Amino acid sequence: MGRMMHGESPAILFRLVLKHADLSPDQEAQVRKIMDADHQALRTLFTQLQTANNRLADKLFASGAVQAADLAPDVQQITKIRQQLMEQGVKTALAIRAVLTPAQLAKVAQIKDRVEKLQTEMRSILDVND
Repeated sequence: MGRMMHGESPAILFRLVLKHADLSPDQEAQVRKIMDADHQALRTLFTQLQTANNRLADKLFASGAVQAADLAPDVQQITKIRQQLMEQGVKTALAIRAVLTPAQLAKVAQIKDRVEKLQTEMRSILDVND
């Protein structure tokens, strides 16, 4: 779904398309319940990721010699947390997707395609490597 916030997370795009999916009040309540249930798990993972990133940065900028092997455990931890974030995001997206009707899914797909085209156009305009 394109590069989004927090690496490859489709969270921003997903929220954007949901805003335009014309959810019924019942669907909105279901989506809110799903998002609320997801919130604490994501908060915990993002806190862990920030801690791991800070630990890696501290090692990178500490005095003395640093080898790749010294950083490997931190890199592995960061990779693991990012994987967990992606898996949690996909789980949430699938739960929300199940709430949508086929017509809403079609509308959301069209919006996603439009956003991707806009992102491509923006990248080509902002490309200063000419």
